[in-house]
Amino acid sequence: MNVLIAKTVDECEQWTDVAVVVDVLRAATTVCALLERGKKDVLVFGDAEQAVAFAKAHPDFEVYSELDLPVAHEDNSPYVASRSNARKPALVVTTAGTKAVTCARQASLVLAGGFCNFYALAEALTSQNKDVLLIPSALYGTSDDVEDGLCVQALKDFIQGIGTPEDAIVEFNNTMRYGEFMKQGPKSAEKDAKIAFKVNGLPVVPQITCAKEGYGVCHAYGTPAPAQWLDEPPAEASAQEADEPAEEAVQEAETPRSATKRIKNFFSDILHAAKEEKAELEKSVQPAAAPEKTVSAPQSDDLLDEVLKQSQPAASQTPRAAEPAPEQPAAPADKPAPAAQADAPREKASGLRQSVTLPGEVTFSGKASGFGGKAKKKAIVLFSGGLDSTTCLYWAIAHGYECEALTVSYGQRHDREVLAAQMIARNLGIKHHLITLNLPWLSCCSLVDKNQTLPDVALEDIPKEGIPSTYVPGRNLMFLAIAGSLLDASGADAIIAGPNAVDFSGYPDCTPAFFKAAADALNRGTKMGVTEGIEVLAPLMRLSKTQIVQLAAKLKVPFELTWSCYAGGQKPCGHCDSCKLRAKGFAEAGIHDTSLD
Repeated sequence: MNVLIAKTVDECEQWTDVAVVVDVLRAATTVCALLERGKKDVLVFGDAEQAVAFAKAHPDFEVYSELDLPVAHEDNSPYVASRSNARKPALVVTTAGTKAVTCARQASLVLAGGFCNFYALAEALTSQNKDVLLIPSALYGTSDDVEDGLCVQALKDFIQGIGTPEDAIVEFNNTMRYGEFMKQGPKSAEKDAKIAFKVNGLPVVPQITCAKEGYGVCHAYGTPAPAQWLDEPPAEASAQEADEPAEEAVQEAETPRSATKRIKNFFSDILHAAKEEKAELEKSVQPAAAPEKTVSAPQSDDLLDEVLKQSQPAASQTPRAAEPAPEQPAAPADKPAPAAQADAPREKASGLRQSVTLPGEVTFSGKASGFGGKAKKKAIVLFSGGLDSTTCLYWAIAHGYECEALTVSYGQRHDREVLAAQMIARNLGIKHHLITLNLPWLSCCSLVDKNQTLPDVALEDIPKEGIPSTYVPGRNLMFLAIAGSLLDASGADAIIAGPNAVDFSGYPDCTPAFFKAAADALNRGTKMGVTEGIEVLAPLMRLSKTQIVQLAAKLKVPFELTWSCYAGGQKPCGHCDSCKLRAKGFAEAGIHDTSLD
């Protein structure tokens, strides 16, 4: 699954996979508030004239818009929406957010949200089998709406295992846009901001299904859309009717019986709203515990998905303890508190965030799927001959990549791993590049300097030891740069590497944050990157060593040909970090390591 951020309107209109419209302060949050309120019929219009015509034909609909419309309407306010009558249908039309929704009608699935449903939205997206385009509604409005850009970037980073939405909110609080919205925005600006920036405060994901007439029908993700609004076109209104107030149109068609019914409904709605407010007040005194939520692995990779399902430890189903909230910058005395501080459900949000189980495969991409129409995808695989890189090579072949393997000899204390790489590449019949680096300063590393003693610590203490002496300064940075050069010269589409952020020795260049930064650099600094976009794939990033062994077994990796030991020799030493982590993986997977025979 690739996650991309839309840069142009044309890109949104042509997108055919999953689209997500983000309008933090207005439309998306308003729609979330309406659905969370319990409304069954919520429609969004990108065209104001069409919305007015529909509202006149359906006077029972509440209308939400910041536009100056010739019909009675509420402001496009999440706060007002959150206090609306749950039994009344609603219509939303805005300058940017709803226009973005209707323009994404070619997408196979359209969702909406922002910070208000952040974790619920991430959960929905990680269950998808298609690429995702994140659409900041600012594309259809003004570039001053920086909150939309911050939110889509935070969402993309979170799915890739980097950062939190709270970080983006802190950044927004320090912008001019925040102050301007509070001073020049609607009367409900402060209350709207509290709702919009309360992370996952509205944990509903709006799914928008496009009706025949072009407007969107909103419903909770995974539930069917109300069929009557998909089939019924909005009524046409004459130019004369468009200039008349909605109330007058209703009165002209009203009979004594309908008037009596309208009055009874009016008082019934007041009583119903009062009961709802009382119930909400009682809830606020004794809040109920939030239900646990988890995100299942995506279905994009059958082998990987099966491995994740089989080996998910029971402990992963229980959220960790809530983390303390980071300190937010204090607001001046004459300004309201920053949105992130106002009633933010830190314990609830943290619990949801920690219980999210993201997919093992991670793609740091500079382009969408399709590979420029090429019939065959081509990848450069960083290949050491160890268990992880060999699994990546077999994974790439299974996924239809034409592979070239790249091995770098940088003065390791043994050549056993390089020999393993040459043998495996030869058996697979793929092109193999062996590059030799002579960098004398790498002798600071015990993996290069034979006079240094290799670490020998207990398995459970490996994560506690920090960065070990086996860390090779800048190794993956160098490897990716060389692979990028080879990719540029050969016209490949992707670089595939085997970093792991679960069972590893604490190397800083094996983290999602590092690989994201490296992928961004490659997409900016190579010909293929700036003209077509390239991918940096890390299939094992979120897998435990046990899951890697299980995946390797399903891919029929020849374990006996792979080499992981730092010490070299004829047989693995069994004492170095690499040997211990590998042994742990095979033992927990219940699979025999034929390299020990």
